Amino acid sequence: MIKYDIKKINNKHIRMMPKKMEKKFSEELNNVILKMKNRISREIPDKGYFRNFAEDFENKDKNIFARAISLNIEKDENIEGGALLLVSALHPSMNVDATSMLVCGRRDDILKFMNKDNFSQKVAEEINKLSESLKRI
Repeated sequence: MIKYDIKKINNKHIRMMPKKMEKKFSEELNNVILKMKNRISREIPDKGYFRNFAEDFENKDKNIFARAISLNIEKDENIEGGALLLVSALHPSMNVDATSMLVCGRRDDILKFMNKDNFSQKVAEEINKLSESLKRI
């Protein structure tokens, strides 16, 4: 059965559009974490150069004051083969973001930290902190 969003029906041109099933914030976050784990294991070498990369998603949770959420990997200039895992939240109406570092270290250290049971909960808590900081801007 197709569900329709009654708000999308136009009075002049009556047409019905299927209602998209929106994913919950936690599902979106878990998908981004999984993508990031895969990219970290593939793209970060033990030694040498790698590019910074990110995985992000558009925020649809009204409780979080951010337009988009992103997990980023940046090269740590102080450690050979080291990286920084960052989480960022983009302000809903301005091009301003708030960023927080989750962990730094080599590939195996980062993956070990990400494989902990409460990792997604810690990321969600950090996103809430970033959201609060964006409200003060």
